[in-house]
Amino acid sequence: MKVYVLAKDELEAQGIEWMIKSHLQTLELTLLHSVSELDAAFKRERPLMAIVDMDQWQHEDVGKLLKRYNARWLGLSSERIFQTAYKALKFRAEDVLFRPFAPMEVIRHLQQARFEKRNQPVSHSSKQSFIQYADLFISSQRLSGDPYRMAAFLTPDETVLSDLYEELLAYPFAEEVYVFVLTDMVLAVQESVNRADLEDYQAFLRFCNKRLSQPIAIVIQEGKSGAPFKSTYQALRRQAERVFFEGYDVILQGGEEDGVQEMDPFLTPLEQREWVEMLETRNMKEIQQWLEQHYLKMEPPYPDPEMVRIALTSVLAQVRRYMKSHDIEGNDLEYEYHNVFNQIVRQPVMYKIVQALQVFIRKLLTSGGHLASQDTPQSLIDKTRSLIEGNYWNSQWNLADCAEALRLNKSTLSRRFAAESGRTFRDTLHRVRLDEAKRLLKETDLSFQEIARLTGYTHQTQFNAKFKQYEHRTPRDYRSGF
Repeated sequence: MKVYVLAKDELEAQGIEWMIKSHLQTLELTLLHSVSELDAAFKRERPLMAIVDMDQWQHEDVGKLLKRYNARWLGLSSERIFQTAYKALKFRAEDVLFRPFAPMEVIRHLQQARFEKRNQPVSHSSKQSFIQYADLFISSQRLSGDPYRMAAFLTPDETVLSDLYEELLAYPFAEEVYVFVLTDMVLAVQESVNRADLEDYQAFLRFCNKRLSQPIAIVIQEGKSGAPFKSTYQALRRQAERVFFEGYDVILQGGEEDGVQEMDPFLTPLEQREWVEMLETRNMKEIQQWLEQHYLKMEPPYPDPEMVRIALTSVLAQVRRYMKSHDIEGNDLEYEYHNVFNQIVRQPVMYKIVQALQVFIRKLLTSGGHLASQDTPQSLIDKTRSLIEGNYWNSQWNLADCAEALRLNKSTLSRRFAAESGRTFRDTLHRVRLDEAKRLLKETDLSFQEIARLTGYTHQTQFNAKFKQYEHRTPRDYRSGF
């Protein structure tokens, strides 16, 4: 809030400035030297109060100026005469302080003015003169002549928006606030150029922490002089996406737009292999570090939140694949799996999604256990194929590992699998590996060496030989379509 000072001389003006700043640090003083400067200042911004030296009045133009702007002002004078008091009454002064006056008299008047300003009721009838709902959505010629401020108030539970709206209407902001309720936020617009003062927003955040059942986040976007309301509103909505990454109970200030970080939402073949390995080895520490590195250490400019949600579903798909390959079932696990999926789609804060995903994976890995042996040959074939599909990428994994997981002798497993499926275990393993290799050759630009490594072959030479044996052409010919 601003105070204009038009004092008797420079020394008195500096004294008043020092006195006010030592008691009321949130007020911003502007020292003026002439009536024309006072007029120009009023045109730029209406102050909390003007302190005017009445002894400088040579005519009634100063009083008319103060009356025209309906200004709240305090008079200073050395002349204890009727004419001075009459002018103060005529032009609606708060009071006249006669020199020498007590410094605390000035402070008392300013404190009272600030209190009344903050507690004045919202005038709904006057709000449409500055900005209307349509200005937020329609590119029109209605522009703001002065800088202004937009603030979005967001909460994770949209049912609380009505309560938040009511609190905003009733809260004693220092500057008049134009409040609009939208489907996912409450918007406040201030017709003010007091750019540095965020005290009201900080106080409102603390106030809501006590009053509302849900936390809130406040995102602020400054509107430049002449900027269309719609463009500022669109910039504000883009800045509001930061809440997904930074959470609630914060005040975020939007500046120049940083743009959006590009993000491929799908796991690369190498990342898919990492997830298969981490799940198979039940390495919860690595899983936690992977999730934190990829999602909790992001810095601005952030990617599109929807791309992050898709990426998290790609991770969940790897977990689902692990559940299917190990035939891990159960009503509780199924319910929790779908709950995590719903959180990825709807949870407004990313770190809570990652937290829920970690909790689910930890429970899954600790409850999965080893697969038990099955009595029926058909069940044995299904279990064996599932284990092959879950471990084909590991060049060290073999028949003995599969038999151990099924708690069978490897000779028994080899004989029963070949008898029931019509193929040997080794032949089935190579076919699964090469099916994945063909997919990578068609869908990616990975090198042949990298594809060999991702599909469980130690050397590219071995990969080339097996590929030609089963497909009757080389990997290069397959990729080129020959």
